[in-house]
Amino acid sequence: MKQFFLFFFLLFFTINIYSQTLKEEYLDCARQKYYTQDYQEAIDYFTKIIEISPKDSVAYNDRGLTKELLKDYSGAIDDYTKEIEIDTLFADSYFFRGMAKSKISDYKGAILDYKKVVTLEYDNADAHYLMGFAKFELKDVNGAIIDYDDAISIRDNHFKAFFSRGLAKEQLKDYNGALEDYNSAIHFDATIPDYYFKRGALKIKMKHKKEGKLDLKKYNELLLFNKNNK
Repeated sequence: MKQFFLFFFLLFFTINIYSQTLKEEYLDCARQKYYTQDYQEAIDYFTKIIEISPKDSVAYNDRGLTKELLKDYSGAIDDYTKEIEIDTLFADSYFFRGMAKSKISDYKGAILDYKKVVTLEYDNADAHYLMGFAKFELKDVNGAIIDYDDAISIRDNHFKAFFSRGLAKEQLKDYNGALEDYNSAIHFDATIPDYYFKRGALKIKMKHKKEGKLDLKKYNELLLFNKNNK
């Protein structure tokens, strides 16, 4: 009887070692294919890893991220959902799923995911920012501003949040507040053409035509620079 149990113990141990080795080989192949932008082949290797280890949440996450690169957002959402079923307290899973939902215009679903992120990690400034973006797309402008406020309070150089808050304030006809936010966005990142375009257009709307034209000139210069340096 002892020999019987020893045999099955050794068999199980050998199979487990073999599976682990094969899993590591598949992971190396998946990473290589990912870095060479052979995304479908990378997905195939992540799938093989999942077949060996159905509870490998990281493999679901990596496969989901890779599917997004192929614009398979629904497939990515399915993988992030499976990952969440395995590990309900991993904030990144909700974050990535929220981003994927936004890409298919499921902003209500995205907001629910971002709310979960900030419950688990309140200091995630990007989650607050993206939640504000989703609310803005749903025409909840005041709600968006609150989320942008939170993002900026956490990261005071969050130029995307400043710019987006400026857009929201401009929509509410708070032109002075919008201008301040556009100024802040450009202060923290002076390389983005759209920031100058929106600030220039707003200045012209506010009867500061000379300053507005300078911003529009800068906008065109940056567009040309980016085109020549692709």
